[in-house]
Amino acid sequence: MSTSSETTKCCAICAYPATSRCSGCGKVFYCSQEHQKTAWQKHKRLCKIYQRQAKGEEVAADSFCGLCGKTDGPLKKTACCKKTVCDDYGNYRPFSYGNDSCARNHDRYTRCCYHYNERHPGSDSVSCDQCSNSHDAEIEAWYMTNNFNFQDDIERATPPSFQPAQCSKCQRPMKLNCEAHSYGRDGHECQRCMAGLMGSTPASNIFAMDGIPVQMPGRR
Repeated sequence: MSTSSETTKCCAICAYPATSRCSGCGKVFYCSQEHQKTAWQKHKRLCKIYQRQAKGEEVAADSFCGLCGKTDGPLKKTACCKKTVCDDYGNYRPFSYGNDSCARNHDRYTRCCYHYNERHPGSDSVSCDQCSNSHDAEIEAWYMTNNFNFQDDIERATPPSFQPAQCSKCQRPMKLNCEAHSYGRDGHECQRCMAGLMGSTPASNIFAMDGIPVQMPGRR
């Protein structure tokens, strides 16, 4: 993992400012080695494809999944942006909140598909003003730059800046896109507080579990 001077880039896992990038392809950014390791299982195939493209090799865009790089499984076009992705909805186990399905991840956790589902005007979610005003800045930055997006959209994105969130009960800093939390009347609550371990009442509307939000206002 090589150090990056481009501090405005966002980590592909949490959207916090990146401090390094993939040393193989140079395209994907991370805030820590931990998050690079988290992303590697899906990124490793794409990394090789990006390196081949950087050397001038032609790689047909419809020959691999644009999110994980697989070439040996069924592929399909997304409804929102017509790009190639794994046809793998069957990989998702109901109520597991896992991220095993490339197709489902893109459909549920990206600005691209949110723009499509909300029927906002125009075909480009990256420049959509209505999308920009739909969610907290930290959540919006993640929806624009996480690794469930296609790389060309990530490179065009201008994610909003944001201040790290704090639990409204215990004031502990938390990453909204990587930690289980809720949103109550007083603001965000961390998993410990919403479970009542500090004398608080568990809140509803859990937003993140296993590294991805599971319930967002306005998401379909």
